[in-house]
Amino acid sequence: MKVKYPAEAFALSLILSSGTMKGAFLSGVLVLLAVVLAEFLKNLLEDGIPLWSLRLCVYVGTGGICGAAFYLGFAAVGEELWAGLWLMTVLIGLLSARHVLKSSLEADYDGIFWESAFVWGMGILLAAARELLAEGEIFGYPLFQASFQSKSFGDVIFGFLAAGLALAFANAVLKKKCTDTQSWYLAVPMIVFARPFEMVSFGSVIGAVWTIGVSLALFFSIKKTLKFSRTGPAYRGLPAEMLSLGFLYMILSIY
Repeated sequence: MKVKYPAEAFALSLILSSGTMKGAFLSGVLVLLAVVLAEFLKNLLEDGIPLWSLRLCVYVGTGGICGAAFYLGFAAVGEELWAGLWLMTVLIGLLSARHVLKSSLEADYDGIFWESAFVWGMGILLAAARELLAEGEIFGYPLFQASFQSKSFGDVIFGFLAAGLALAFANAVLKKKCTDTQSWYLAVPMIVFARPFEMVSFGSVIGAVWTIGVSLALFFSIKKTLKFSRTGPAYRGLPAEMLSLGFLYMILSIY
């Protein structure tokens, strides 16, 4: 069965915010509000305006309000939200709107909340593990320090892994599949936003183009290979692609 939760929006929010339990908790709330808002706008306007206008209203309304909500929410808890990251939060709103417009949710808010709660909960648990392994803290409260802890657990590499695992675990519990999702909407902005390696010797512009081009080409190859792989139903689609992108970042970051 298809998922009712906004898989792409949740994945992007976990990539960006699952480094800390506080960030995962807050971003999950805001993604849930974004998808509910998008569904509300769709049901409110769909009988009164043309389809193109409906889509425009839902995209603009959800993206704008989501960006504003993230800005205010992160400011309220003292989290930094600089310009590039704020643009990514607007994209989360757009992905939530896309999910609503392409799905027949039929104002099933109970189903949206129920499925989203699993993804949100899995994301919080994985964020707590990442924060503990990186900083020795949980929700900002110090617990202990050990030799196995590393700041690397807070990197975007483990953000991809956390996103893939959270979606897969939720799908396994809910008996759902992430079909009809587009990982390109996450991969392209993330590769531009957080490049896995830098080619300083080529100069800033050429080096950036080279890095982005190589990363996208490798990810395209991975996507083609995954189509013929025998992954489990819960991992099929977006979860497997997010995990693969995390391992791709891990390999490329060596260079």
